Amino acid sequence: MKYKLKEFNRNIPDNELLEDVKRVAEKLGLNKISSRQYDSNGGKFTSGTIGVRFGSWNKAIEKAGLNLVLQRDVSEKELFENMEQVWLSIGRQPVFRDLKGSVSKYSTHQYTAKFGTWRKALEAFVQFINSDNHEDEMTIEVEEPFTQTEIVFKHKTKRFPSERLKVQVLMRDGNKCRLCGVTVTGDNIHFDHVHPWSKGGETVLENLQVLCETHNLAKGNLEYDNKQS
Repeated sequence: MKYKLKEFNRNIPDNELLEDVKRVAEKLGLNKISSRQYDSNGGKFTSGTIGVRFGSWNKAIEKAGLNLVLQRDVSEKELFENMEQVWLSIGRQPVFRDLKGSVSKYSTHQYTAKFGTWRKALEAFVQFINSDNHEDEMTIEVEEPFTQTEIVFKHKTKRFPSERLKVQVLMRDGNKCRLCGVTVTGDNIHFDHVHPWSKGGETVLENLQVLCETHNLAKGNLEYDNKQS
């Protein structure tokens, strides 16, 4: 099933956006402010919202009467990799405000500057996640260490899922443990092999599920149907 983006809308007056930019700059004692500084220091809105409204972050800065700040151009690959980390950290589709603070290396403005709007950035990211051309997903053969009493399995995939594959699992199932239904975020999101790796299970989307730490440790290499829909 293809992932469908959630909708979100905002309608904020221009002067309210500009006044908040000036407020944060004054709080920091600066006559110029980057989009990242705004997002990380109590901005009421997001730099992405402001950049879209005025055409760019620098145009908004000019309208607010502040000096311009030069920002390094960030590649699409860097932005996509950052989006992967944000999605994995919060366990769901990010919204503008999720990119504020330490969870994201880049501001929302850097996404809107590259893709035009936050929505288009998300659409491009979903297309990237769903594409087949990823080196970290290349098929390989791995032989499990074994003793004389163990069955030998030749795996065609790596044991641990890539960041891209983890995001695909979250897009499909959400961030709830498939056994108890509890919402999980950050380090408590565990990606489990439904058919255990030790019993020949592969690291593919169809064989992965989200579990909380407690149930992942308790499940071990057992295999059973979950009760969640």
